[in-house]
Amino acid sequence: MKNTIFTFFAILVIFFGICSKQSKNTLSHGNQISNIFFGDSELAKKDYFKTLVAGNEVFLLKKQNEKYQKVYSNFKDYSYSLSKDITIKLIKEGLPNKKNIKINLYTYKGKDKIDSVQFYRNISGEGFGKYNCLSYFDKKTNKIWQIQYFPSNPLRDDSPCIISYSENNITFDGRIKSDSLHYLDESLDVEMEKYNLYY
Repeated sequence: MKNTIFTFFAILVIFFGICSKQSKNTLSHGNQISNIFFGDSELAKKDYFKTLVAGNEVFLLKKQNEKYQKVYSNFKDYSYSLSKDITIKLIKEGLPNKKNIKINLYTYKGKDKIDSVQFYRNISGEGFGKYNCLSYFDKKTNKIWQIQYFPSNPLRDDSPCIISYSENNITFDGRIKSDSLHYLDESLDVEMEKYNLYY
């Protein structure tokens, strides 16, 4: 009887030890799940923008934003080394309304902050309705792909409106440079500035 109880507890201890080790591994190795932290790679695909403007933007953007919300709602700051000198950090900004989320990407050279860009934003407000910014950082090319849009804009019958679709590059010295502006709606760009949505 004692041997049976002892064997049962030994198996239980081993089982919990394995489960605990597996959960620690998935949490501690940020690079293992870096695709989630660095955004949706769909943004960098060749036909991404064509697919959006072909009439699927409502569904696709909503689905993508839900993915970002799920990951970034309980996000802890994260850093990743690009080289010996340059590091990027994704930092969540504390906002009064918990439904509003803002993640910024900063570049550092040693301890010095070099540059920054809004990486993810999900916010609603009076006048503009809702605003989203989705980004994807490609570790192989050091490029940041980004789409900014109003999921529902009161100025345009509460329909989704794409503001811009762009590509930026993190240079060897940590600067974030505009590489390509694939699309820009200048009238919506003015609205962004009016409501301080650029930063």
